[in-house]
Amino acid sequence: MQTANFPLVINFEGDYGMKVIMVNAGSTIKEVIQTAADQLVGVVVKPLPKGTVLKARRHGSEETLPSDLKVADAGFVKMETLDIVRA
Repeated sequence: MQTANFPLVINFEGDYGMKVIMVNAGSTIKEVIQTAADQLVGVVVKPLPKGTVLKARRHGSEETLPSDLKVADAGFVKMETLDIVRA
């Protein structure tokens, strides 16, 4: 298992503020979303209704990122902000 070594700032819909999470550069956007949800939902974000679909986009963009896009291939800089929103 790789050590998570790439910090991203997450703006999770429903959270009161942004959080930094560590991910692997080889993680997909789907895995980043799952990591953020695992750390935040039920802790600082209310539980999501069953079947909720989450998408990620660069902060300030309306275009969602492909779920199979890898962090290393996305051109992110360390501490880049992603918005995680309900689809």
